[in-house]
Amino acid sequence: MEHYTVFQWSTEYLTASIILTCTAYGLWLLFYRPFDLFQDYTELGFEQISNGRKFKNNAAKRHIINQYRERRKNGDLPPPYPNGWFAVLESEELKRNTVREVDALGLNLVAWRGESGKCYVADAYCPHLGAHLGVGGKVAKECIECPFHGWQFDGVSENLVSIPNVDPVPPFVKLKTWPVHESFGFVYIWYHVENEKPSWWPDIVTEVESGHWKYRGRSEFRVACHIQEIPENGPDSAHLNVVHSSPITNGTSPNELGVSWNFFKHVWTASWAPNSDPDREHEALMRVYHHILFFNKISCFHITVDVHQIGPGIVHMYFETIFGKGILIQNVTPVEPLLQRVVHRFYSSPTFIHPLGLLVLHGEAIQISRDIRIWNRKIFLRNPMFTKEDKQIRAFRRWYSQFYSKNSVKLNPDSSFKCGIDKLDF
Repeated sequence: MEHYTVFQWSTEYLTASIILTCTAYGLWLLFYRPFDLFQDYTELGFEQISNGRKFKNNAAKRHIINQYRERRKNGDLPPPYPNGWFAVLESEELKRNTVREVDALGLNLVAWRGESGKCYVADAYCPHLGAHLGVGGKVAKECIECPFHGWQFDGVSENLVSIPNVDPVPPFVKLKTWPVHESFGFVYIWYHVENEKPSWWPDIVTEVESGHWKYRGRSEFRVACHIQEIPENGPDSAHLNVVHSSPITNGTSPNELGVSWNFFKHVWTASWAPNSDPDREHEALMRVYHHILFFNKISCFHITVDVHQIGPGIVHMYFETIFGKGILIQNVTPVEPLLQRVVHRFYSSPTFIHPLGLLVLHGEAIQISRDIRIWNRKIFLRNPMFTKEDKQIRAFRRWYSQFYSKNSVKLNPDSSFKCGIDKLDF
């Protein structure tokens, strides 16, 4: 009897321990762990290719998708790489004294963080014999060292400063570096096809930089479209109550989950205009009003979002709710002409409790996936059949054209592009 009592006590103790551990883990997931999502959405919009077929592997499916892309009419596309600031890394990806290979804007780049903590970005190939500095390269103070012959280039001056057993070094050898700005957990570079110096800088959000607003998480997507299609979605307010009205519980498309929640819907109104400040011509402003409507009668969950489009690829979305304020930072970076890397990071005030931050990021991931299904398959029409309600889109295109210049890369309208899914490891 005594042994049975001890065994029973041990079983109860073990059960209680498991329950407490699971509860603690659940609370950690809900109230502490940042949201972290990666989705390769380049296949959205191609769901119909299956037609009941089962593919042996992903390569076979991607092959058919690329066949569709080769037949796709792309239209008279704008240049694929506008001038401006673009996020090429997230700060935590580049620790002190480490080197990273970076592909962005059709370029092969190398990034490193020196002993001082400062970040540098340069062309990837050593001007000596062409070795890739991001593959085996090392950091020496603020310099990057070539893995092939040990040549060292200074991140500040671009100069070659050291060659093993050679003194003096050739004074004319340099490594091209790019202007770098780091904030919000992103490493940005300034890209300008004419090699002009930065004419503007990304905005600073004091609440984020000071640490007053809390980091709630991130999401990252791959999109097979031209970069201009993504910000053009903002002034296209007419699409909001068509594409984004159904609840996020329905998923990417209304029938995706086989469950239809028709008793409530999202309702949107929005306005868009370029910033009238002559010193901020690189910025456009949008205000979005959102609420949920139950049974077409009861309105609740009102949210106001002030959207700042900063240059061609940076968006700051300021949330204001009854629970507090926050900012969703979106960065769109072209990897190649029709492949975009889209990254979101969300910060909010302490009163905006962590579970709500997770809900914002989750909801944004579903809503943007609905747009991506369309972006992946649409054609760019330089002269579309506008209605008078589309005047914001016309204004947007005029505003966005400032980020292209004389030598911006042009694309052949008859060319076909794959999205790169066969070349990148997702």
